[in-house]
Amino acid sequence: MRQGRFLFLVPFLLGGPLAAAQVPRYTAPQVLEKMLKAQEARAYFQADLVKREGPRGQRPTAVSRGLLRAAPGGRARLDIKAPSPGLIVSDGRHLWVELPEVQQVMRYNASKLRESGNFFLDLPSSIRHYSKISLCRLIVPGAGFDPAGVSALELLPLRPERAGFQRMRVWVDERRWVILRVLLDYNGTRSDVRFDHILTRPRVPDGGNPFHYKPPKGFEVFDLDL
Repeated sequence: MRQGRFLFLVPFLLGGPLAAAQVPRYTAPQVLEKMLKAQEARAYFQADLVKREGPRGQRPTAVSRGLLRAAPGGRARLDIKAPSPGLIVSDGRHLWVELPEVQQVMRYNASKLRESGNFFLDLPSSIRHYSKISLCRLIVPGAGFDPAGVSALELLPLRPERAGFQRMRVWVDERRWVILRVLLDYNGTRSDVRFDHILTRPRVPDGGNPFHYKPPKGFEVFDLDL
């Protein structure tokens, strides 16, 4: 599973696909900032995640499912359920990618991942990173989303050849300012991530630190640099 991709000072444009729709309640920069502030101020976030990824314009070739939990400071945990069990944990310093089938763990520097934008589990830093090199506008949320309570943003990089992506779309619930969906086109590939059963709390639930990671006994750890 690719990290980041998924996983934004810019001129903001209003128009295009939204021009013929109802007058929005918020501008594109307002939606972006409200969403980022809510994400960064939240003590705990949890959601079921479904990621579909494949050649753009074709039926997705891979589907991943899991449970995502996140907290400020770049801490996150993704328990992957399908297509095979797996675990990805960010403790704020490192990103650990566990591969049970080969008894290996890949360890990345979390700071470098945030700087590059390739830090999907840390949604606020990833979206803020992409917004700094993009034009941003409101678009119609489309089928499956209530325009009375959902805003959708489209980010188009100023220099796609350097940005590493061609387009990003983000759907936001205006009531809690949580992200409902992220659609990313890059290098001929489309990644579509949806969040469901979203839970937010003012503090991390009791029961230990879900963002602490210790490699299982017998697993080999590889340090990787981007």
